[in-house]
Amino acid sequence: MVIVGDQPFAQLLTFFRERGLSLSAERAYAQSLARFIEWLSVRAEEFWPQESRGLIYTAFAYDLLFGTYRDGEDMLGLNWAATSQKNVSRLTRCLVEFSDWLAERSGSAALNPMQPGATFSDQLLFWRRWNKWKTGSLLSHIKSRNRAVPKAQVARRMTTPGRRNTVLQEVKAFPEEHIDALLWRGFINPGKQEAVQPWVKCNLRDLLITLLCLYGGCRESEPMHLWVDDVFVDPANPDLALVLIHEPHDGLVDYVDPLTGTKRKTNRADYLQRFCSGKKPLTLETGRRHAGWKGNLLTHRDRNAFQVFWVDRNAGRVFLTLWRLYIERVRPLALQTPWAFLTKDAQPLGAEAFSDSFKAAVRRIGLTPSKWGGTSTQALRHRYGQWLNELGIGEKEGQVAMHHRNVKSQEVYRELGVAKVAAAIGERQAFALPNFESKA
Repeated sequence: MVIVGDQPFAQLLTFFRERGLSLSAERAYAQSLARFIEWLSVRAEEFWPQESRGLIYTAFAYDLLFGTYRDGEDMLGLNWAATSQKNVSRLTRCLVEFSDWLAERSGSAALNPMQPGATFSDQLLFWRRWNKWKTGSLLSHIKSRNRAVPKAQVARRMTTPGRRNTVLQEVKAFPEEHIDALLWRGFINPGKQEAVQPWVKCNLRDLLITLLCLYGGCRESEPMHLWVDDVFVDPANPDLALVLIHEPHDGLVDYVDPLTGTKRKTNRADYLQRFCSGKKPLTLETGRRHAGWKGNLLTHRDRNAFQVFWVDRNAGRVFLTLWRLYIERVRPLALQTPWAFLTKDAQPLGAEAFSDSFKAAVRRIGLTPSKWGGTSTQALRHRYGQWLNELGIGEKEGQVAMHHRNVKSQEVYRELGVAKVAAAIGERQAFALPNFESKA
């Protein structure tokens, strides 16, 4: 039940009676409407101008997703913590459905500017405002143009016949014969070749990231989201590192409430906003601090994280040893900065900065960084896929190991090159060839 003033929200009760919804569905609609009314009570004045009303939906969804804390303070007084994208989609869907129903019944303005029947000029004005807003809100996953525009107003698309031939895109994995040189020579700090201590001699930070990409199959941007507390000792093998890489926004984090001393859980976006001076997930950063994130198959649903599977256990042992040295000797002491991999001035490392460091390492061992030469950061993940082939790992196991949501996505990494196809066919020839000389 939603109470407005001191009266039940009668229109919502009528909506429930007409729809015949289950109790759980009614709760979802009631929660959505209650939060929207609460939000309007503090932000409605911002959208009184006619030109701003089309942004109400996006602004509400933004505050749902990221919470109302800014730089650790809640200026609105709503005390909303950041929530998951799944929850935001659920709440906004309920809100828009009720708004469309209310507009149809009473003739009031709909919250959704793209409801069926909207004129082309209304849509054009909306998308102009939406394009200006989306740079700041980053909510394109909630508002989809293709699903919003009525089918009747979509122009017919003409396709021209394409070429029937396709070309084999041969996988360029990092050359196996250069791996040792890359790891143990490429990441030597300039001028420190003779140093005895490994944390002085080598760039342990970028060496650890390379191990995650090469022997753990990570994309180059994924290790940037690793927090200090995300590396554990494997309970089944105490000399092996157990690494969990969490979803940058919705990943779970455990913390101790500073007021009550009790253990609590929240998502990472909320933790960064409230306890880390208003910091943001690296997916929302710009420039050299930015690190992307693709939708992944999460192996730990309770934590919204995936586990790194070592293709070679020795790599997991080396990683754990170097990780301890890095945390103890190299990583800058940075309060309210939970990311594991930091720059010298204690700022989060972005994917672009690591890529530059990797290219320098490749040049130190006499190679030229290039995608087609197999000497890019992406080639490390391709090498992981080729090792899965050599180990005889099946498609389903490979899907989990490479954390792909679609089992077919791994094919580009595990595709055999021309030389391997020729060798495989040559090894399997078991039939007798005709004697062509006698026919001549």
